[in-house]
Amino acid sequence: MGPSETVNLAVLEKFYLDRLARFSRLSAEAESSGVEQWRRLALRTTLSAYRDCIAAGLEVRAREILGGNSGEPTPA
Repeated sequence: MGPSETVNLAVLEKFYLDRLARFSRLSAEAESSGVEQWRRLALRTTLSAYRDCIAAGLEVRAREILGGNSGEPTPA
């Protein structure tokens, strides 16, 4: 793997983890909103981002992110 591929991989990993953190925060907000459609959509986006992290080999870090939020989704 060349230097540019290493940089691209690091950027992609950061993107996946940041995306998961953002969706997880939105999911926690949606939980307290009482709007069922928003709650379901936020949970699905969080789960999708979590699965992307797993596919990229970032499961441990993804679980750390989800563990920091009270609205933690249960991975299927």
